[in-house]
Amino acid sequence: MQKVFLIFFIVLFSLLGKIHAQNKMIDSLLLVLPNAKEDTNKVIIYRMLTGLIRNSDPIRAIEFGKAGVELSKKLQFDKGTAGCLLNISVCYSSASKIDSAMTYINYAIEYSQKVGEPNRLALAYLNRADMHMQMQNLTQSLKDCDTSLIYAEKANNDDRRARVLQTIGSVYYMQNSYQESINYYDKAYDLYQKLGNNQMSAIVLNNKGNSFKHLSEYDQSITVFLKAIEIANALEDVNNLSMYHENLSDTYLENDQILQAKKHASLSMDYALKQENNQQLANAYECLGRIYLKEKNNGQAINLAEKAFEISKKENFTTIQLESSDLLSKAYTQAGNYGKAFEYLKINKELNDSIIKYQFDNDIAAMQTRFKLDEKENEIKLLNKDKEIQLQKLDRQRLILVGAMLLAALAIGGIVLLINRNRLQQQMKELQLRNQIAADLHDEVGSSLSSIHMLSQIAKKKQDNADFSQSEILNRMSINSKETMDKMGDIVWMIKQGDNDGTSLKNRIESFAQEISSSKGISLKMDLEILETIKLTMSQRKNLFLIFKEAINNAVKYSETEKININVSKQNKVLSLSIQDFGKGFDTNIIKNGNGIENLKTRAKELQGKIGIESVLGEGTIILLTIPI
Repeated sequence: MQKVFLIFFIVLFSLLGKIHAQNKMIDSLLLVLPNAKEDTNKVIIYRMLTGLIRNSDPIRAIEFGKAGVELSKKLQFDKGTAGCLLNISVCYSSASKIDSAMTYINYAIEYSQKVGEPNRLALAYLNRADMHMQMQNLTQSLKDCDTSLIYAEKANNDDRRARVLQTIGSVYYMQNSYQESINYYDKAYDLYQKLGNNQMSAIVLNNKGNSFKHLSEYDQSITVFLKAIEIANALEDVNNLSMYHENLSDTYLENDQILQAKKHASLSMDYALKQENNQQLANAYECLGRIYLKEKNNGQAINLAEKAFEISKKENFTTIQLESSDLLSKAYTQAGNYGKAFEYLKINKELNDSIIKYQFDNDIAAMQTRFKLDEKENEIKLLNKDKEIQLQKLDRQRLILVGAMLLAALAIGGIVLLINRNRLQQQMKELQLRNQIAADLHDEVGSSLSSIHMLSQIAKKKQDNADFSQSEILNRMSINSKETMDKMGDIVWMIKQGDNDGTSLKNRIESFAQEISSSKGISLKMDLEILETIKLTMSQRKNLFLIFKEAINNAVKYSETEKININVSKQNKVLSLSIQDFGKGFDTNIIKNGNGIENLKTRAKELQGKIGIESVLGEGTIILLTIPI
């Protein structure tokens, strides 16, 4: 049998040595198959066909693989069975049918253990590790990587070692353990260099560069990306160069090296155009658009972001749609086109909700797959036991399965109800937000715009006997315009997604206090560090800022103080805020209209807090706010 097997391979490889194209190799195998005897050689043909056509025709590939399994089992050819099962699992994995892929890879491992070939076992466990990684089952993926590495060591196969180490690095990357991922990428890179596999070396360097970028170690990230690009250029690996240049551009942008970022984003775009790779082209447009946005070149940013959005929308690249719609919202906001900004902000939110739902569905599917796999493993174990005990346990298992399905159905029903409830709550919040924005725009901005309009009309129709000179009118228009921009900036900041945190509030307060106090030469002492450690809702953030703004504004305008102290502290679950000036003070029993005291009390009430005002004539004023958080 072994002699015939050897002769067959000599003939087959002699034939294949003359044929370089894969399709000709497939044609040759298909030509040999009908006349092949029902022996181990035919099993090998089935296995090779399964591997060769799994990408072009996965359904047919699986049929060849299953035919190979059937014949090899009949011949008790465990090595052939293991090989066919392994290729079938890869076919299902390529088709994103992870549950079926996992079933066949488990069978492949079982037969590979019978054969006892370390090299095949290393590959089988590595493939299963990849499948677990796709299912976000990262702990099990690492366990399979460890097992694969043990067999790779036994086989003394550096290529297997390198691929296992690279996979471990990717698992740690997905767990945000970036330093650990770098350690394993380094080990994989050394082995690929030893093997002379420069293409894989460049891919590992690209992965390593992304890890350094997440650690904000930009200089090292740039060095690694440049090395990957150098290798790819030498190999003329244009398929990966677009991605490498885009990643490098993003790193330069995060490191505020705008010219270099623009250079490599343009190169990424050029390579994507040459390869007609629409996904990478959309990524390059979006990357270049972010650079122009940072330069405040809104026209170019919008142009590139719209190109990225149109391509990703046409090709259904959801993630790029999300990123480009966010970029368009920011660019239009920066350009002052708030209508367009709101339009793309709405699209961005809908896409984000869609991605969250898709991820939720995938997580449920992965859980169901793991559940099915556990059940299948239990069934395999039961097959080796006594028939009567087996039947009893199978009946019990069915009851457990039915109960689990009922529980799952109830759980899913509860989740659906919860999602619907949350969606309704979100819609109500959005409606309230729209009303609030409209009110703020009307109250805060409308009056200022009306004043500017009236002043412009006066300037236009100014007569010699007018009450105001031309310069006075222009000065008033300038002041009103500045106030309008400040109010609009406050409104945008209050509703902006991603800024509902203490750090943003701290920066806003510091900026406002410094700006208004410096105009009167007032010294400031601020202790706001505690704000960086707390999370606030949009309503809390808004009211806190407006209380600060009102109090500081009153102190600067009316107190005639030379110094203001601002302090924020937290004890248990109570946040305390104090604003103290050392000016002339006032009689708290005489409160004039328009001094803002009622506004402070109203906003404190909205925060479910308390506000106290203490003032002594000639000594100054203290405003103390306490709120629960």
